[in-house]
Amino acid sequence: MRIAFNLAIPASAHERYALYWAPAATLLGGIGLALILTVTVRSYHDYKAVQQSVVVQREAENALRAQEMATRRDLDQPQARQLLSDTQVINVLIERRRISVTSLVADIAGLVPDEVRLAELDLAPDEQGLGVRFVITGKSEAALDRFLSNMEDSPHFKDVAVTNQGFEEVGAGSELPNIACTARYLNSRNESSGE
Repeated sequence: MRIAFNLAIPASAHERYALYWAPAATLLGGIGLALILTVTVRSYHDYKAVQQSVVVQREAENALRAQEMATRRDLDQPQARQLLSDTQVINVLIERRRISVTSLVADIAGLVPDEVRLAELDLAPDEQGLGVRFVITGKSEAALDRFLSNMEDSPHFKDVAVTNQGFEEVGAGSELPNIACTARYLNSRNESSGE
């Protein structure tokens, strides 16, 4: 006679429910794992690309640094130092010669009284700066004297000198006094450079 004992515990409703959904949960877990692996692989490739670009940038930076060092060595040569010194001297001379016509006209306009008219203006650069020649006509000699006094008192003009005096005919038998004078113009660049 054979006796069989069934010691198995009958499955509860929860266990049967879990066994029923286990394949679907396994499938979803597998899909999730595949997505995570895909994102991880893509992130790894992106990281490698960024790392490669960093390496390229470092190589470019090192090449530029080497080029800078070579240029510095070249500039430390006596010929290069002399060229730099000569270039600076030439640039200073160019700056001294440069003039703003607008500032010159504005400086002159501030000096001309109402009774005086500017008839001529000539510029003549020289070794000391910029020479300016004026021909002015006034209603009276006192107005011309006032203009010359304004010129001499101005910080923008130096070495004012009258070169010619005369009269200008303006109509039937009437004449106005005029003078020609020269001065040296000190624009703001010349003043700042120590002239």
